[in-house]
Amino acid sequence: MKDFLIELSRAVSVPNPSQLKAWWEPLVYFPLSAVATFVLAQLFFGIGAAVFLFSRGVSDGMMIIELERMIRGWSFPDLPMNEVWSVLFMLFVLFVNLPLCLWAAHIGAQRSIYVWYRLRGKPVKTGEGSRPMLSFLLILSASILAGLAAAFLISYSQ
Repeated sequence: MKDFLIELSRAVSVPNPSQLKAWWEPLVYFPLSAVATFVLAQLFFGIGAAVFLFSRGVSDGMMIIELERMIRGWSFPDLPMNEVWSVLFMLFVLFVNLPLCLWAAHIGAQRSIYVWYRLRGKPVKTGEGSRPMLSFLLILSASILAGLAAAFLISYSQ
């Protein structure tokens, strides 16, 4: 079960800096993690959000453990600068990408409820379906900017 959750979390998470091979990979992972969270949150009319966010938590938990291991090994007069940049990258994932993914999951679940109402033939307000999409475009643009900043951080850590 543990391996299944780890594999599932790869669909909606950003890997550790040690797993990234090129400086430009955060430019891909940051926006695609938000897109994947938005799309997969719509599975099973919003229940997919809980499943994929739980698996994202498994991945982020492993990142927090790696973060603790790196910081615990530091001696403060001589800090390894590549590890400092890696720690900043991990903090950026946890404090910028994770909230954007949570917001994308919320918007995806909201959109799935709208689709569910439409499938059942219940009346919905005009423009109700486009509101989540406008918020998602904001999330996507913020994720691209965050990916650009993360690419800057990862270029110094390698």
